[in-house]
Amino acid sequence: EAAKVQEQVSSQLVALTAKALDQEQAVAEAEQKLLSLTTEKANANLALAQKRDSLSHLLAGLQRLEQNPPPALVVAPYDTLSALRGAMLLGTIVPEFRAQANALRVELKRIEQLDLDLTIARETAFATLAALEDTRAEVASLQAEHKKLLAENLSKISSERQRSKDLTGKATSLKALIAALEIEKAKQLEALAAEEAVAAEAERQRLVALQKPLMVFSKSKGQLRLPVQGHILRKFGDEMSDGRRLTGQLLAASKGGYVVSPVDGKVEFAGPFLSYDQLVIINAGEGYLVLLAGMAEMNVSQGETVRAGSPIGVMGDKPAQLPPGDPIAEHTGPMLYVEFRRKQESIDPAPWWLGFRKEAKR
Repeated sequence: EAAKVQEQVSSQLVALTAKALDQEQAVAEAEQKLLSLTTEKANANLALAQKRDSLSHLLAGLQRLEQNPPPALVVAPYDTLSALRGAMLLGTIVPEFRAQANALRVELKRIEQLDLDLTIARETAFATLAALEDTRAEVASLQAEHKKLLAENLSKISSERQRSKDLTGKATSLKALIAALEIEKAKQLEALAAEEAVAAEAERQRLVALQKPLMVFSKSKGQLRLPVQGHILRKFGDEMSDGRRLTGQLLAASKGGYVVSPVDGKVEFAGPFLSYDQLVIINAGEGYLVLLAGMAEMNVSQGETVRAGSPIGVMGDKPAQLPPGDPIAEHTGPMLYVEFRRKQESIDPAPWWLGFRKEAKR
């Protein structure tokens, strides 16, 4: 029964987090539109000021003509040249004045429309942001409930956390950490097989059933969603500043945005590691591991089972040093590092992402 309730809460978390990711995108779009309209209005005001200066000069010229008008041929037939010059001057100024006045009228209407658009854009941005905050509050409430359910296995999770801390202290590289995890996993399996108590066996079966992935990882190519609302900054195999090739991908992410698990699986490791900030390693089955690093906060614990789409962490407001010693100078926002591994070897994550096959055909 406890496992069923926990699964229901996990499903609700997945749905709510997906909604929050969509709202994060909507907030970003609303802010971009607001910035675009603000810039457009500033440019329109500048153009209007320039047109006003032009019209002011023309009006000043007309006032001078009014004070000293050219002679009329009937009144002063002897001054034909001055009269012709005056007529030519008026014939030039009046059409130009009319054209600029019409342009000014159009510009004023445009600014009025921009004011209206800005008001609507601000209201939309505020409403979208408020909706996102409400959703985040719901997610936080569900996460609290989820953690409360996990408290039943507090002793197990505590021992897993201690194991994580011990492994972090001993490992000097990511490869060494994964190798140590494999050794620990083998020891755990041996210890589990040695248990003879019926109660312990029943609990093991319950955990096995809970941790069984809903998806078969090897058959999910082109079906996984990116773990953050963002885009790929660097691809698998890109050359780094020290000449090495990148063994994963770097994704741009939103400040304070959610990080979701792209797969079903068991959390093999969760904690800070080297310069990666918070690192999560998920066992997706069939020998596949999914590594996610660069988060400011984590919402999962070692030994926990996660479903694809469930929130596992939150991004900060600046990038971690990912990969070590090779930051992206032109990108100042948060970045998530993603790496797929099979049997200790890094593989390209690109074929697993949703839409990859469509992009490949292009």
